[in-house]
Amino acid sequence: MTAAVRGAAVIGDSVFITSRFNTPEGKMRLGEFDVHTGETRAIVDLAIPSNGGQKLAADGRYVYIGPAGSAYVYRYDPLSREVVAWVRAGGNTTWYYDMVVHGEHLYIGTYPDCTVKRIRLADGGVETYGRISTSQYAAAVAVDDEYVYGGSAAPGTLLVWPKAGGAPTNLTPHLSASPVGILDMLVHDGIIYVASGRQLISFRRDGSDRVSRDIPAEDRYIDQVTVGSDGKVYALCRLTTNLYEVTPDGLTKVGQPLADVENQLLAPLPGGALLGVSGLGHVWKATPGGEAAVWQTATRGFGYPETIQSMMRHTRNQIWVGGHYAMTVHRPEAGKSDRFDVNGEVKAMAEGRAGVVYAGLYPSTQIVAIDPDNYAVTVLGLLGNEQLRTKRIHHDKLRNQLIVASSPQTTKHTGALTFIDLTDNTFDTHREFLPEQSVMDVAVQGTTAYIVGDTYGEGTSGPIRKVAQVAAVDIVTRTLLWREEIKPAWQSYESVYVVGNLLYAMGRRPRGAWFAYDLHTRTIVMEGDLGGYGQFNGVDGRVFSWVHWTNDISELPTVPGGEVTTLYDNVPRGWYNNPAFHFTPDGTSTWGMFGNDLARFPLPKK
Repeated sequence: MTAAVRGAAVIGDSVFITSRFNTPEGKMRLGEFDVHTGETRAIVDLAIPSNGGQKLAADGRYVYIGPAGSAYVYRYDPLSREVVAWVRAGGNTTWYYDMVVHGEHLYIGTYPDCTVKRIRLADGGVETYGRISTSQYAAAVAVDDEYVYGGSAAPGTLLVWPKAGGAPTNLTPHLSASPVGILDMLVHDGIIYVASGRQLISFRRDGSDRVSRDIPAEDRYIDQVTVGSDGKVYALCRLTTNLYEVTPDGLTKVGQPLADVENQLLAPLPGGALLGVSGLGHVWKATPGGEAAVWQTATRGFGYPETIQSMMRHTRNQIWVGGHYAMTVHRPEAGKSDRFDVNGEVKAMAEGRAGVVYAGLYPSTQIVAIDPDNYAVTVLGLLGNEQLRTKRIHHDKLRNQLIVASSPQTTKHTGALTFIDLTDNTFDTHREFLPEQSVMDVAVQGTTAYIVGDTYGEGTSGPIRKVAQVAAVDIVTRTLLWREEIKPAWQSYESVYVVGNLLYAMGRRPRGAWFAYDLHTRTIVMEGDLGGYGQFNGVDGRVFSWVHWTNDISELPTVPGGEVTTLYDNVPRGWYNNPAFHFTPDGTSTWGMFGNDLARFPLPKK
């Protein structure tokens, strides 16, 4: 269960939140809560075709919903609890990354066109200001009486347009280099405040009175800024949830309502209090310098099942399931489950010595160790090195090291293979094995790790190099053994598995293509098309695939001339990332997802 939130807005003494993901019925969940007590006022499941909630704004009467993947901005009436497709403001793939009501208009920043627009509240008329940058994300919009400001994700760019329209002025030279670009901004008393990576920068429109404030080392980024009812500017940090007052020359900490979350809202309340909403569905109220009251909406009717991020079968006959900032440990034989928070999306897991579970978290790139007895989480460190998503973790038992495959930050191309020595938690990162490619997967056999690449990197407009590669790495010396363009027409691999002398590779571009490569003769001995991409894995010398698009579980041949056998056809999708195998010790079954349910899939005998 999750209470993951993307959108939040306030009307009077009510705060409204929308679910980050859809419910199993395909609805977007909207919750209304009392800002003072956390009391539930309404839980409404809205029939909005989309990938879930993205951004909310309010004008004192209506709540405006910018869904994830929708041509329309929707308008919700809290009195009637009805929603309408209010205005067509983009294409079917449009995500609304910021929404601000100012005066007679709703101002929006959109993905994937990185564009700022405004919509007239009275009649829904749409006007376009323009594209901000080569980024796809118009991440922040701010408005004053004369101008409209648009900020993009990396490469962070800040443009300002006259409110009536016209040519923009580029204010980007006043920013700092930021790996994430601009996450939030506001204008107050003629000064622009910009959350730009690890700085909170303020300046006037002409660039004068510029102040750059570094955030403390413990904080990840500032992701929310607001003006309190006391007239002061406040900033809220991602992961630590440290709350700062923005002073003329720095940041003064005035509270920490939560920990280990990203933030979806920081809003002023009358009397000097502030209201916050976390990405996990917490609602909190605090007066700067005072204690915070925190409510978890997951236990107040807002919680809903989520598609999972990752899974692992533990040797204690447990199934560990990673979600959005939460982990659930299932004990199927006992019919019991334990749920606890983690500070990110669990993208990959591996079991190490003494049953310790190692997990890679997004977006922080933290690698953490979780005690299987009490679920205490210890941070080993950050992948860093311009990495973003952990793709696979392998525990090398003999050397007690983790081998981690990862893809890079948004707009970057080069992933990494990172070795983590668990005796002293030192990280040794290698980006040179697959240059200008994400490292999509790793399979280890003996002392060799086989890795596969994706030339599109992470969130780029296209590849730098034309052909994706396969590489072999010595995990003892941590050196490259060989690298090859096995398939000249392939731009992206998705999964790799090795059994005996055969390396099985699955394509993302082309989608669903596969081949088996003989590591002794260095030739392709089998190939075909699975109709979609996902994961290869195997047990007892057998090779299986589980792919999206067709959602099939199949067994692949292990000798030339054999055929692919479909074992399960069109399994309801329950994975946020690729479906994955988690075989039982006797190899007769695999754990997985059947829609939103944990399921065990018997495998036919050889």
